Amino acid sequence: MHQFKWFALLTFSLILGGCASSPQEQALSNEELVAQRAKARWALLIDGRLESAYAYLSSGYRQVTPFPHYRKTVKGVGIWKSAEVAEVSCESAEVCTAVVDIRVEIRYPLMRGPVETGNQIKEKWVKDGDGNWGFLPTMN
Repeated sequence: MHQFKWFALLTFSLILGGCASSPQEQALSNEELVAQRAKARWALLIDGRLESAYAYLSSGYRQVTPFPHYRKTVKGVGIWKSAEVAEVSCESAEVCTAVVDIRVEIRYPLMRGPVETGNQIKEKWVKDGDGNWGFLPTMN
């Protein structure tokens, strides 16, 4: 009987340990999670890794937009130089807006060197049913 108690205690401890989130995950706010995902997505876009960046889109968007169609909508590969998440604000527990500073380098045939410029964009991020944050492109 004594062995059974130890076995039960060990099993219970393992179950609790497996269900617990890491302290780092518990410590991150929705704003921090979205900022991390936006930064990672932009790093992939800048590297031209569109298929990997596609995984950062919301699951609903991916369900209605196959990758070949998405690839045709992405403009800027090759001219993007950097992206920095300036701010994230959450309107609710399921919707956040990320403000991203984008730097681009454009080469014009009649100019000596490239021209660098930037823009600030707002991105809508939504929490999917699985708890992951996904970027939701808007129509322009």
